[in-house]
Amino acid sequence: MEINDVNWLPHLENAVPVTGFGKKLSMYTIALEGWRRGLKLKFYTIDNPENKLKVRYSLSNGDREHRFESSKGDKTTELAYEICDNKYLTKEYLSKANVPTPDGKRFTEETEDEEIINYANTLGFPLVLKPTNANGGKGVFSDIHSIESFKDALSYVRYELEYMEVIVEAYVAGNEYRVVVVDNKVVGALNRVPAHVAGNGKDTIRQLIRNKNRMRRSNPHLKSRNIKIDKPVIELLTANGYTLDSVPREGEEISLRLTSNLSTGGDSVDLTDVLSPELREVAIDGTKAIPGLTVSGMDMIVDDENNSGVIIEANTRPGLGGHLFPVQGEPRDIPKDIIDFYFPETKDIKRSSLYFDFNSILEPLQNRTAEAVEVTPLPEGEIYAKNYIVSGKIRNVGYKVWIKRQALLRRMHGFTEELEDGNISVVVAGTNEEEINEFKNVCLEGNPKAEVSGVIEKPWDKPVKIGFEINKKLSSEEISQIELDNEQMGKELYFYKKRYGQIKSSRFWRSTAPFRFVIDKGKNFIRSLRKA
Repeated sequence: MEINDVNWLPHLENAVPVTGFGKKLSMYTIALEGWRRGLKLKFYTIDNPENKLKVRYSLSNGDREHRFESSKGDKTTELAYEICDNKYLTKEYLSKANVPTPDGKRFTEETEDEEIINYANTLGFPLVLKPTNANGGKGVFSDIHSIESFKDALSYVRYELEYMEVIVEAYVAGNEYRVVVVDNKVVGALNRVPAHVAGNGKDTIRQLIRNKNRMRRSNPHLKSRNIKIDKPVIELLTANGYTLDSVPREGEEISLRLTSNLSTGGDSVDLTDVLSPELREVAIDGTKAIPGLTVSGMDMIVDDENNSGVIIEANTRPGLGGHLFPVQGEPRDIPKDIIDFYFPETKDIKRSSLYFDFNSILEPLQNRTAEAVEVTPLPEGEIYAKNYIVSGKIRNVGYKVWIKRQALLRRMHGFTEELEDGNISVVVAGTNEEEINEFKNVCLEGNPKAEVSGVIEKPWDKPVKIGFEINKKLSSEEISQIELDNEQMGKELYFYKKRYGQIKSSRFWRSTAPFRFVIDKGKNFIRSLRKA
């Protein structure tokens, strides 16, 4: 399966800035949906012991306010979060409610490896090994067929990843689904396909991975979710008789992972319309089984032939990107469902076509120059928009700057950019329909140095950002070069992080710790003297 062209929901096309890609998609799209309905929107940071930047947001209708962390709002309780954050507790609550889950057992950090290995032999193969409190598929080993492989996986999870508390459970064959439930209704269902590449008869597996990662970067959800070449990938290739330098034949599909998390390179296929009533019921019953869980992402292993499924994990903050931008199938507007649930009185309000500058909101928070930023309220009234294509001698004569000034004077939003044919495109949007229509004459007039020969008027039904910008379109060569530069910087950053970790864990670094402590104390003392 290869990544198709991104299928955008019309109201999100061009409205998701790069700063809203990847892990911020849920936060941005839910916040945008609420703001577009006239709700007051605020982004803020919270204190935490590790001093890591954590951004949250709130929406208010004036009478009540709801706070959100990604897709989790305050109607989901802390108890629900604690249960879902621990895979063993999740399993207990589901089992008590007779919701199907795989057979298995939890082992605490005090449990010796030998006891875990004996239980694995007793339960029988194939097996699944996973930490009780890791996310994103980290440390999950699926379809383990031998005690030797189990021992290797156990050692890796407990002593390399340092997840001492683990769960061992029976492997259930089938497809992995992610089903999102909002207010006891299924609003999205995905088949999550494990990371893989398709051979073309000429490229190595390493090259195929690089090519697929390049395609993934065009998808707002998958942009930062590359297929990483790590130990599980190498081991699976080896088990199937491949290396990274193998050249698969045309159409041959090469599995890279057994777990299907999108964050580790998996693909998403929308199945919402064909999900059976029986599987919907399992997902809804699983959500009801966990007290205080109002919005959930249920991970299920589904036997399609028998139309049955078991829940393997419950999530209080289901990522919405895979549903908004599936690799195959129709995108699902789950942000709308969440705002409908939290603010039902806004269901009939017409969604605005405007969107805000997410980067300018996040920047002061990320720089720690502000603890909270309120987004400018949505302009009142219906939004009208037009696209004017201007021709003539209008380049390099200040025409675009002049157009921007005229639009801002009229409190219009939009942008202008140069087209490949030499013309200039002007998009304007605002609440005054007459002024929007009359802006064609403004474009015809032009600034003193411009010679406008014609203006073609076109309708505009795509989103428009608040404010007015002069856009520069990058060529495909420029985009490719930027991607290559980013890829190279990512490799260098990974190298230096790895090297730093090796140095910190070295015997020399540990042995010189007392000297560094004394030196740091001396530096602090000198600084205090200078301040005095």
